[in-house]
Amino acid sequence: ALGGTMREEIIDAIQKIKFDSKIRVLVITGAGRSFCAGGNIKEMEKNSLNISLLERRDFMRNNAHRITLEIRELEKPVIACVNGAAIGAGCSIALACDMRVASEKAKFGVTFARMGLVSDYGGLYFLPRQVGTAKAMELFCTGDIFNGKEAETLGVVNRAVPPEDLKRVTYELAHKISNKAPVSLAMIKEIMYKGLNLDLRTELDLEANAQSICLKSEDHREGVRAFLENRPPDFKGA
Repeated sequence: ALGGTMREEIIDAIQKIKFDSKIRVLVITGAGRSFCAGGNIKEMEKNSLNISLLERRDFMRNNAHRITLEIRELEKPVIACVNGAAIGAGCSIALACDMRVASEKAKFGVTFARMGLVSDYGGLYFLPRQVGTAKAMELFCTGDIFNGKEAETLGVVNRAVPPEDLKRVTYELAHKISNKAPVSLAMIKEIMYKGLNLDLRTELDLEANAQSICLKSEDHREGVRAFLENRPPDFKGA
């Protein structure tokens, strides 16, 4: 569960990854049986008595929701490796990642209504964009739990695999992506997400600007040389 100093530690880890050029793909997974079980219920009960509404709002804005923004604004692809339960905020964090690979036995749920809450960490933003508004509304209002295979059918995860294959499949995807040009990947991620809320003409302008930068990059020249020489490219992120 998200409690104690875990939120700050996640933010700190992503900050370090941001400035480490040797890391080209981030994989987020759970250390135990769960991916993330959501908020710590015992802490919620304590905080409801000791923290004002404004203090709680500011905590969500400046601490908890920074995790979502750090994931989305990281100029590197982020893969959620969902090894077990991804419930509540844990589900939202998985949805914030760029891709998701899940165990067939993983459990997903946006269960906030069961606790008299609304979704946080961006769940109300991400889920309707992935499954459509009607299905998202059903999942939010019922709080139903669905497994990895159902998540794959809904389009919530890229693929659901047997538990014993999860780590291998996730890292095969990560390594495949890590061999691509870092500048290209960063711009693809930025423009794709911006484009979800833009008109076509503005999107095309962003693509044109990014392409002009990529065409001048050493990675593009290396990609061309590698293609002509029939060998794998060695991208440097420059």
